[in-house]
Amino acid sequence: MIPGRSNLVDIDATLVHETDRAVLLDTGSARAWVPKSVVEDNGDGTWTLPEPMAVEKGLV
Repeated sequence: MIPGRSNLVDIDATLVHETDRAVLLDTGSARAWVPKSVVEDNGDGTWTLPEPMAVEKGLV
């Protein structure tokens, strides 16, 4: 579970690549590496992460 759930956002994204520490997500309009420690795969094509990080990475 991700701490501080109040500022979370769900994004539609495809997993492009994965390492031990991060995932490369593609939203169709942007691609960004996101640390695994702050992202959660919902198993339905959506990912949950803190909104500030999603904004910073250009995913929303």
